[in-house]
Amino acid sequence: STDACPLVLHVVGRATAHENADLCGEYDNVGLHAGRPAYRLRGQTMVIHYMPQVHRWVFDRHGLRDSMVCVAYADDLPNAQHPAHPGLVWHVWDSQAQAHLPDAALAAVDAPATLSIVGRSNDRQNSSVVGEYALMGVYHGRPAYKQRVGDAVIKFHLPDSRWLLSASAAVGNVCTAFAEAGDAQHPHANLVWNFWESQRNIFSPDMAVKSLACPMHMHVIGRASQASNAHICGTYHAAGAHDGRPIYVRPGTTCMIRYSAKNDRWLLTSNGLAEPGLLSKLYQWILNGDSSSEQCSAFAAARGTAHPGFCALEWQVWEPRSNRFEVDPMVKATIAPLAVRVSGRKPLRENDDIVGEYYLAGTHGGHPAYLQMGTKLAIRYWAPTGRWAIDREGLRNSDVCVAYLDAAIGADHPAESGVWHVFESSRGCHLADPCVAVVVPQDAPTTLQTAPAPAAQGGMAPGHPGAAYKPVLASSQQPNRNPARAEPYPGAAGGGSGNARIFARLGA
Repeated sequence: STDACPLVLHVVGRATAHENADLCGEYDNVGLHAGRPAYRLRGQTMVIHYMPQVHRWVFDRHGLRDSMVCVAYADDLPNAQHPAHPGLVWHVWDSQAQAHLPDAALAAVDAPATLSIVGRSNDRQNSSVVGEYALMGVYHGRPAYKQRVGDAVIKFHLPDSRWLLSASAAVGNVCTAFAEAGDAQHPHANLVWNFWESQRNIFSPDMAVKSLACPMHMHVIGRASQASNAHICGTYHAAGAHDGRPIYVRPGTTCMIRYSAKNDRWLLTSNGLAEPGLLSKLYQWILNGDSSSEQCSAFAAARGTAHPGFCALEWQVWEPRSNRFEVDPMVKATIAPLAVRVSGRKPLRENDDIVGEYYLAGTHGGHPAYLQMGTKLAIRYWAPTGRWAIDREGLRNSDVCVAYLDAAIGADHPAESGVWHVFESSRGCHLADPCVAVVVPQDAPTTLQTAPAPAAQGGMAPGHPGAAYKPVLASSQQPNRNPARAEPYPGAAGGGSGNARIFARLGA
């Protein structure tokens, strides 16, 4: 059975300069092979599976097969139910040595790819540790994380059995903050972080600080600008935690997204903060606020998600004219980038004009959609085949496209690994072009420009609608004469972070 096995693994630690460094990445559980769970690298044929003939876990570039040829292997252990067991020692093929050589840094881990440290007030010492962290490898047998913007790291210190927040160059148990690890295999929301306070010369617990498996930023998109509660759209920042889940606030407004354990829901409230931008009010609410109320402007059944930024979640928005919550299939909370770049199609090849930058234009097919400025070219999701498509005719419901990519399991935007297939008229079909890729530009904007929020409009707690519930059509059900709505977002608000790119508003 795979019930006790992780659905996703991350392989980390192989130095990029070494041969077979492409072992690293995110692997999805694809079921059982030889009675043990198998995992496939997203967008690739590389798999990890068990070989009972030799009692080994192996990496195989050619998928699930019974072959003695492999890229890497680890001898099985009695209690290794899956390849993320911390005791496995991996041996990787070295063509110069013509042998598999041990690589102690390589590991498969059952841990989130992204962590965020939230809750440390800006006016307190060592608040610079707040931010988003990316999985970077393994330290003392457990996953380690590096701050995306900053120099801090999160690592496990085995002698003290503690998680440490420290500068990347710090050695031993020197740290800015620590949390007793217990049996935690990676940092989680229930850890108590103790921060160094030099004025008192002690480590002091800060109960507001949490380590969460979530991104620091996400965007709410898709609500038509003329619709009620359109002001819910915008960029939200993780600012704290409640009930073990992140709280997101939209800077400059009183909007807040929080989790309610009462009914396992994400609630988007227009007046969650007493005053715009006052995080001190948020911390006060976290510690003393009334979390029993579920009055909100919109909500989604959480379905066990660690944060609200998943396209699979269905949002219901309060409609004051009908006095009830109604499903809006276009509304999504997403971690999708605000801009992506298509690259790699060689000049003078057919359809080389797909290369360029595309900007977030709302939702289509239940996923973020992108438009190229000055053209009708679009990147959209086509649900019937589970593919990302580049379409010359914009955001429409059609299986006709210039290029496509098979979407990875759980992928919410097109900037993912995999092989794009581009149409070649001479062959009459789409052919794989391994050079084509969709990436996030380094200077991509990070904040949506949205109109000022009007007076908040909220409804009664979900479950108490003013009239019988009546869902609207999902986007994939909409007829072509009424194509999926795309509300273009022109770019980022100006700022000093190097992301101050301003885009003209896209035309209809």
